[in-house]
Amino acid sequence: MNVNRGQKVPITSGRSVSDIIVTLDWQHDDQGIEVDAAAFLLNETGKCSGDESFLFYGQPISNDQSVKQVMQGDHRNDTHISLKGLSSSVRKIAFTLTIHQGEERGQNFGQVSSLALRIKEKSSGEDLVTFTFGEELTKETAIVVGELYLHNGDWKFSAVGSGFFGGLAALCENFGIEVESSDQQVEESTPPQPVQSPPEAVVPLTVTLKKKEAISIRKSEKVVATLEWKSKKDLDLYCFYVLKDGTEGKVYYRTPGHAHKEPYITLDGDAQGAGKETVVVHKPSELKYVLFSAYSAVSNGFGSFKSMKAKAIVDNQMGQKVTSPLFEKNHFAYWVAIAKIDFTDPNEMSVSHVEKYSKSGTERSPLLYQDGSFEMNVGPMEFK
Repeated sequence: MNVNRGQKVPITSGRSVSDIIVTLDWQHDDQGIEVDAAAFLLNETGKCSGDESFLFYGQPISNDQSVKQVMQGDHRNDTHISLKGLSSSVRKIAFTLTIHQGEERGQNFGQVSSLALRIKEKSSGEDLVTFTFGEELTKETAIVVGELYLHNGDWKFSAVGSGFFGGLAALCENFGIEVESSDQQVEESTPPQPVQSPPEAVVPLTVTLKKKEAISIRKSEKVVATLEWKSKKDLDLYCFYVLKDGTEGKVYYRTPGHAHKEPYITLDGDAQGAGKETVVVHKPSELKYVLFSAYSAVSNGFGSFKSMKAKAIVDNQMGQKVTSPLFEKNHFAYWVAIAKIDFTDPNEMSVSHVEKYSKSGTERSPLLYQDGSFEMNVGPMEFK
């Protein structure tokens, strides 16, 4: 089965599958580029329980022998997985690729082609999933390719294909693994050298906004925003935008956007259920404003967005994350505007908590205007 970015497909439902092989392939013309594959065994919180849950070239086999990584030359990696042998604490496996010392060497996944993930049933050799990706990648040095996850007793696959800046260290931090920095590995015989942070150094930051609060973070080359919630109800993430040239519009499940042309924003699929939806801003330099809103389909009935624990998380992929939660209970709104980003400063972007709800029972969407202001209840109605 060929899948697209953002798509989720069953692996074990309706078929007898116990052992699979997940293969990652890639190609590049530069012999100096070293691509490494890794797998993160994640618990119910989406984090590694310990260093032993991180499998890579230096630690290719899990403690219980249920997951084994095998490098097949310079352009392929196989991960053998015994689904029945997995520890009950493992609820998800994330498959990743990184470029060794990519930041230092000026190498990135824009120089790598033919990126693909394939899943086969081990005993029969049956192809279960084929996922090709990477056309939207430019200067990223790490990728979360896809995730194998347990849902209602069956294993499913989610095609992610999202790039990160910061290489392996950024991925490890994302999944709860501490990585020793190269500074800590310098031999004692090496005399200490005075180090000054360059003026462009980015201070790591993780912050949760208070009501109507705003904060400025570094304006990066790529911004990832996610809508997360905890409910069986299906929410939809909408990204309303104003480009530098004044173009207005929105990215959502019916118009998922484009990475290399206007609006330079993409939606990573429609979740069709509880969990998370992601929007990627590929060229923040081409944007003036974006407004992140959530829509609850009429079929959900009424209910408080706050009770669903809905929140927007903005990540500049440089170690700075801003969470915009909801504080008000509103049981009769189909729409909530959660967070806004102002990109008009050349060096920084301002992330604001805006929390505004639509009128009771109306499905008219918000609208974002040229000056960055927005209004509820004035846009077109949505039906899903």
